[in-house]
Amino acid sequence: MFTLDEKHLDKAKEFAAKHRRKKSCDDCYDRGWIGTTDQNLLVLCTRCVDLEAALADWKAYVSEHEELKEHFAELFEEKKVEEAEESKQAAPVVQKHRKENVQARNTFVPGQKRMGHSKKIG
Repeated sequence: MFTLDEKHLDKAKEFAAKHRRKKSCDDCYDRGWIGTTDQNLLVLCTRCVDLEAALADWKAYVSEHEELKEHFAELFEEKKVEEAEESKQAAPVVQKHRKENVQARNTFVPGQKRMGHSKKIG
């Protein structure tokens, strides 16, 4: 199983701190990252970190190091897959098995309103 070295983890922490958008965050305690995974990979804070910019810096860092390229090869392949999926979903599909004019049902029933589980007297 692959585990990330501490020197690479420290670099990822620098990227997270560099791309923070907010000054204070209760989720990550102003670090930019929430924690690490079993493989010693950093989990970035989704509230205060610009994920796209941090990922772009991480891709540049991975491309400079040969030992990381084989483990993070899927980062560079995602662009091709996403572009192919976007071109396939160009025309919206109309579902014919659904009713077009669906009206909301009236669930109101007039009568005495009962509060709680009180006993009836009488």
